[in-house]
Amino acid sequence: MTPGQVALAWVLARQPSLVPVVGAKTRAQLEDVLGALERPLSKDDLVALESVVKISGDRYDPNQMKHLDSERR
Repeated sequence: MTPGQVALAWVLARQPSLVPVVGAKTRAQLEDVLGALERPLSKDDLVALESVVKISGDRYDPNQMKHLDSERR
């Protein structure tokens, strides 16, 4: 799999209801990344990918997080 395919497959595996927006400048780039739809990641693949870099922290700094609707309690 190409890096773009892995990235898209990872997003879809983590959040199946998410609709990712793919940035591609050429038809070839789009066709490449959409190849991820034909090759979903296995649970072992996800474990291997997530063991490389630990996901932690918030997406934005604390001041920006206060302005997100999803972060309001």
